Amino acid sequence: MVTTAATEKIRRTLEGIRDETGLYANTATRIGNAFLSLLNYLCDAPFLRKDSEDSTAYLLTLLAGCVIGESRNITLNPDGSIHCGSITVDGSAIFSEMVFNHQNVLEGDTYFTDRGIIDSVEHTDLRQYKVTFRKMYDDERVTFHVNDILLGKVNNLDRAKTHKAIWLRIDSIDTDENSAICTLYDDDDVPGGINYAPVSSTRVIRWGNTVDTTRQSVWFVSSTEGRWLFLQGVDKPILEDSVNGSNYAAFIGLPPDIQAVHELLANKVLSKDQPAVYMKTLITENLIMVDHLGKPVYQARDCGLWDSSKTYIHGWDSEAQGYYTDRVWHGGCFWQCSVGSTTSEPRYGNADWTCLIGGQNMDITIESSKGNFFRVVRQWTTVLTATVWNAEMVLTASDLSDCTITWTRESDDEDGDTAWNAAKSSYHELTLNVSSKEDLPSLWVAGCKVGYRCTVKFPDQEPKSGSYTISN
Repeated sequence: MVTTAATEKIRRTLEGIRDETGLYANTATRIGNAFLSLLNYLCDAPFLRKDSEDSTAYLLTLLAGCVIGESRNITLNPDGSIHCGSITVDGSAIFSEMVFNHQNVLEGDTYFTDRGIIDSVEHTDLRQYKVTFRKMYDDERVTFHVNDILLGKVNNLDRAKTHKAIWLRIDSIDTDENSAICTLYDDDDVPGGINYAPVSSTRVIRWGNTVDTTRQSVWFVSSTEGRWLFLQGVDKPILEDSVNGSNYAAFIGLPPDIQAVHELLANKVLSKDQPAVYMKTLITENLIMVDHLGKPVYQARDCGLWDSSKTYIHGWDSEAQGYYTDRVWHGGCFWQCSVGSTTSEPRYGNADWTCLIGGQNMDITIESSKGNFFRVVRQWTTVLTATVWNAEMVLTASDLSDCTITWTRESDDEDGDTAWNAAKSSYHELTLNVSSKEDLPSLWVAGCKVGYRCTVKFPDQEPKSGSYTISN
């Protein structure tokens, strides 16, 4: 390459021609030689060419940036940024900061555990290999331990995106060489029944450990199976799942067919297409349940005996941070609050409450103001009073406003009973005046019994009745 001295020589020649004062000194030969020296300089110039391939051994500084390729898709900007369509890294890439625009997509399985990349493989003995791991940076050391179970998957690069699995057990570790002596598991000891020899560039992860219980856990996301899966107690490649024990500690997503949910899947309570959450132990401060329509599921809360000074709810409890429906005991019945909040007394006919236990225990008793035995020769009047009970609670006339109350007479005088019942068909009170002149059957004087029945027909139940018999 032409040196700076050559440049100065050309400069002096050209300046001499320019400054020449002698007559006929600048001959054609002299000027021609100057042009020829300049041409030679240009042919072997100390700068990059634009008309052919070129290179330089010196630092190239592009103050305004750089655009590469005819498509102009690669741009090196003065602010230090690079814009391009894709980047392929054969070795490692170290980022001080990484920002994903729009979305970050992970294919296959993503493991949260120890990992390494096989740099080279040496077959040392029967089913035994020396595996050297790649260093992502100079001071990196492999974090695997002795007896670790390694899993590697090699993409077959076919249209179906199939892969082959590599299962190894670490026998010894050399941290200085960043290598390990590994034993290849037998085919019968691995899932699928076929194990493959390790190859370079394979990414391997710690699946478990044959001895160390603290290294027998792995947590990974499987996009192919559609779940997060947490495994514990993994001491061999093939997972255990039986009534005696299971490696499946938790999952989020599509349920695997394991003992913990096998019966639920068999009974179609769960579906393999329906995401679920399973954990051996779940600790939560606040649990809000909803149904398939997204409506909250209320937790029943037994509040004991009803207290007139308290407010009961069916809704969100801001203090307990949950949806609750309060339940109380009152009048021998178990009641559940049916409205947002109420201070009213639980009883039949009160829409604020629903009776869960005792609501069907309706009973009717009848008492006579003058007893139940009367002499034939005397005239008398008595008042029959019907009392309607809901368990231990007496229902008032206002409680029974939606009910129909009827009285009927029952004796051996059928025709007389029919006439009496027709005359009383419009009478719907809880009390009945019985007179010896008007309300007794024609056979009374011959000596007989007569009964008076009070029947209450409730809107939501079978009719209830009670009777009272008068004799002479």
